Amino acid sequence: MQLKISSITNLTDARFFSAIGAHYLGFNFDVLNENNISISQAKEIIQWLHEPVITGEFGKHQTKEEIEFIAEQMELNEIQIPFEHPQKNELAFDKFLVLDLKSTVDSQQSTDYFVLKINSDDIENIDLKNFISTHKVFLETEFTKDNIQQIIKTLQPFGIQITCRKEEKAGFSFVDEYAELLEMIGFS
Repeated sequence: MQLKISSITNLTDARFFSAIGAHYLGFNFDVLNENNISISQAKEIIQWLHEPVITGEFGKHQTKEEIEFIAEQMELNEIQIPFEHPQKNELAFDKFLVLDLKSTVDSQQSTDYFVLKINSDDIENIDLKNFISTHKVFLETEFTKDNIQQIIKTLQPFGIQITCRKEEKAGFSFVDEYAELLEMIGFS
């Protein structure tokens, strides 16, 4: 199972997830998102990491030109955009398309990965199970010690996405909480 991290905003989280072998490290370049980061801040963090695979995360309102400019500045090959992005088919990157369970998905949609935002009580949904079994899906939810193993065992996703929380103050991260959850599923 793969691990994708979203919305990294600080060096502590980036170094932790890089060290445990997360497959993708995501930086949110959507200025309308509370977890956004500037190009210069992201570059500063990335220079401390060993061969990371960086994913640029963007909003529906961001144009193809803006995404391509940031991608060029960051040397990105992978992007994450909402499923409803109007120019998604024009963007020549490996794509993570974000959707929620209520979204209608054309199973013929050409993409590399889906990031599916679910509620933990959705795990018995047969349509969800079928979708996950036929696509490369990273699940995102409010993972807890009480639900993470059951969600993964029941749905068997291609991967999970964990969205970082902003530091409450400089140097105070949620690394211990992330570590505890990931240890429960074999990442450490």
